[in-house]
Amino acid sequence: MKLYFIACPYSDPDSSVVEMRFQECTKVAAELALKGIATYSQITMTHPINKYLLQQGKKVTWSEIDMAFLSRCDGLIVLTLDGWDRSSGVAAEIDYFKQKGMPVWTYEEFLQHF
Repeated sequence: MKLYFIACPYSDPDSSVVEMRFQECTKVAAELALKGIATYSQITMTHPINKYLLQQGKKVTWSEIDMAFLSRCDGLIVLTLDGWDRSSGVAAEIDYFKQKGMPVWTYEEFLQHF
């Protein structure tokens, strides 16, 4: 079974934007799971951890951990939420998959393809 990484903008000075992005990313991951499509939804996993650690005054640097997941995925699904095209994280994920010659889709393209 193929595994797809879900790319989504995350950081924003407005915590309600961060929460909305978490909710949207989790919704997409749930919809794909119902279709039997395996995804790694980074924001779905890391957001609750970030919130937990914030209460303790701690923070994780996710870049190396994310690379471990990226390297195991077969393609990238980009959620085109507001700000996706300005997100350095999303840009790095797109570049990673393109450099590996692996598929990159927007969520809408992915749904049409599958």
